[in-house]
Amino acid sequence: MSTSRMKHSAPVVGMSAHIRTLIQVGLPLALSQLSEMAMGVTDTILLGSLGVDAVAIGGISNNFFFTTMISFQAVLGGVGVLLSHARGGVEHGHEGGHDRRSIISAGTVLGVLFFIPCLILLLCSSQIFGLMGEPIMVIEQGGRFIDVLLYALLPNLVFLGLCRVALPSLGAESLLLWTMPIMALCNGVLNAALIHGWFGLPAYGLFGSAHATMLTGWGMSFVLLLLILCRANLRDLLKPVKVHWPLLKELMILGLPMMVTAASELLLFQITTLNAGRLGTRSLAAHQVALNTISLLFMVCLAIGQAANVRVAYWRGAKRREEACRASSGALLLVLAWTVLTGLVLMLLPDWIARLYYTGTPPDAGTFGTTVLLLKIAGIFQIVDGVQAVCNGALRGCGDTFVPMMISIVSYGLIGIGLGYWLAFWRGYGVEGLWIGLAAGLGVTALALGARLYLLLYRRKDVRS
Repeated sequence: MSTSRMKHSAPVVGMSAHIRTLIQVGLPLALSQLSEMAMGVTDTILLGSLGVDAVAIGGISNNFFFTTMISFQAVLGGVGVLLSHARGGVEHGHEGGHDRRSIISAGTVLGVLFFIPCLILLLCSSQIFGLMGEPIMVIEQGGRFIDVLLYALLPNLVFLGLCRVALPSLGAESLLLWTMPIMALCNGVLNAALIHGWFGLPAYGLFGSAHATMLTGWGMSFVLLLLILCRANLRDLLKPVKVHWPLLKELMILGLPMMVTAASELLLFQITTLNAGRLGTRSLAAHQVALNTISLLFMVCLAIGQAANVRVAYWRGAKRREEACRASSGALLLVLAWTVLTGLVLMLLPDWIARLYYTGTPPDAGTFGTTVLLLKIAGIFQIVDGVQAVCNGALRGCGDTFVPMMISIVSYGLIGIGLGYWLAFWRGYGVEGLWIGLAAGLGVTALALGARLYLLLYRRKDVRS
């Protein structure tokens, strides 16, 4: 049977089937990301038993380490795109393109290459903290904290980074479903044990948390490796092959813009947090409550966007543009359903949500009122944030990463940060102005990425293979 005849006779996949598959791919990713957030929360709670200084040092050190690592890790995103594309081609009779073993081998080389600059940057953490004007205690002990975390940088950045993009693309996302939550639980137990000296282990205090996080990184890597080795189809893909420059170059062309986009989005929130701190502790407290809330809810949006990436690339590999469009539309429907529902909760019950955070000494009326207002803004904010995440994911599935990077840089820098700063400090809106800037920046990003997706995927009569 010819390829054209196979394509012509291929049955249409219904929207409900697309949505089921998106949930199947996205659920393990969401649980994986929520588990990572839970690890950070657990670390903070356990360090709280050592006092405010330990919380501050552990918090800024973990934040700097993981923010830097995640930014560099994003360069591996092209591996998932090419693997999904190749899988779609193989399963629908369109052989050609890159061999999956070659993609994974090239992705490993790429991860090791970017591990080096990431390591150098993190080794300079004490000097960077000094330039940021942090206290001497943070500079010295924060640097030592990160030095411990560095022992697990290689498996965290390279192996776990590859697993997160490769397993869903290979249809093996179920390996992430229980691994990450179980490891988050183990991380909590290990943190408590090494901080306080439980179970006969030494009590390392503050640095016990760093040792626990480092050991958890190695533990997750070994468990996932064993699970992969137990599956013959995945085990075969681990056999290394010679890496050719054209494939490595293609991965870099896809991955470098993804890395810059991830870094620009992280900087958007980091700079906004620093600006909120300039407005005083009350504004910073309200900002942190709203940011923590939407960060938790956004993990679901991010997972749906990653699922859109996988499925759009898959159907492109199968040379079925209509199905790629339906997969993208299904992801948009899912994210709108989630963000509208949770947005209504944020806008209708902000007082109840704020009280969940202020369980100790009640804040003053001004701080509580500001928190409630920011949570209402967040209700609208997260809708556009979810849409831009899915549009970005679908565009990556189309192999389009450079234009989305430029859109993100301009909208985050000029509108997200620029407009927010102007409203907060020049127009007197305070922290509310910063959040209006965030919402406007993400709204413009969503509109621009949506227009780009429409022109590239929905309007075009062909999709690049």
